Amino acid sequence: MKTNLSVERDKDGFTVIQISVDQKERVDDLTLEMIDEGLDILYEPGNRNGRYESCLICSETLGIRIAFPL
Repeated sequence: MKTNLSVERDKDGFTVIQISVDQKERVDDLTLEMIDEGLDILYEPGNRNGRYESCLICSETLGIRIAFPL
């Protein structure tokens, strides 16, 4: 599996770690794995902003976005 990792910080101090994957199905698989590990989901996998992505919350200031470019 080919992945890229990036970090985005907004002006409010919220940080998003983005994991870009090379297959749409990996978004679903990784999302389910992280839910199984106890992370809360902000939004389920779906088409957003030209990508197929999901987002999970780690804490009040940290989230993980898993994305596949469309």
